[in-house]
Amino acid sequence: MRFNKLDLNLLVVLDALLATRSVSRAAERIFLSQPATSLALGRLREYFDDELLVPVGKTLVPTPLAEQLVKPVRDVLLQIQTVTRARPTFDPATATRRFTIESSDYVITVLLAEVVRRAARLAPLMQFDLRAISPQTPEHLDSGGIELLIAPEFAVVAGHPAEPLFEDTFSCLLCEAHFAPDFDLSSEAYFDATHVGVEWGGGRRITYDAKMLSRGRRQRRQDVIAPNFTLVPELLVGTPRIATLPTRLARHMAARFPLRVVPCPIAIPRFAENLQWHKYQERDPAISWLRGLLRATAADLPALDEVPRASPRRRQGEGARA
Repeated sequence: MRFNKLDLNLLVVLDALLATRSVSRAAERIFLSQPATSLALGRLREYFDDELLVPVGKTLVPTPLAEQLVKPVRDVLLQIQTVTRARPTFDPATATRRFTIESSDYVITVLLAEVVRRAARLAPLMQFDLRAISPQTPEHLDSGGIELLIAPEFAVVAGHPAEPLFEDTFSCLLCEAHFAPDFDLSSEAYFDATHVGVEWGGGRRITYDAKMLSRGRRQRRQDVIAPNFTLVPELLVGTPRIATLPTRLARHMAARFPLRVVPCPIAIPRFAENLQWHKYQERDPAISWLRGLLRATAADLPALDEVPRASPRRRQGEGARA
């Protein structure tokens, strides 16, 4: 099909070339031979009267015009993709879609693990690719490389729809062996202690609680920095250190490790995790269904004011007094 004398099939080739900046990798991406991809690049250069990609060493570098075409070409293809996926009904029981979702490992632990369990029953042929948030996340959402993003408000990508998914508060996690069962964590003890912190997302982003505490007069001493939340228990057990974590995650970890959850003595506002999707995929029936499953699962999360069960490892009188 042609539009304004341009073969629209060439837009698929152009998108792949602009994304990979390589004829061979673009050919692999769109399942064409390398000669066919080179021929398509020649036709694109002729149509736009521009080199589009010029060789610099062993790589291809986009011209200024090509840089300007990256986003509109990707947006056009996303809109076409949405049209081709439109169906009067969507049946999750037979759907074979593969969804890529980016979030923190905290969200995977407290929410997405249950989502994929439910999906295994409701949509057994559906596949999930769960990825960690990174500095490239905004680009991934803009380009349609991911279907959904779950992130706190400060990491939401501008220009795309989003909605609050669930809220959480902060609690402290400490090793049972180093603190008496009746230990009461005061603000003074909190700042005198050493801490295990988290800087996540590949770009060493600090957590929400760290952002809030950085505005105060006193700073906590973080002797250990973990690259994700999942490693915190391993770094905390056997030490007198403290970790400040989202309450739901802290409770989850305390049920599996010899750790105890105590109230955080520092006032840190609760925060919301937001669900976000590409603006051109607003009406995609499969994504709409998955968003509904995410909302339903989030609504079933235990209330934050529920008293968690004591760890089965906890024994009265165990450990030294802090």
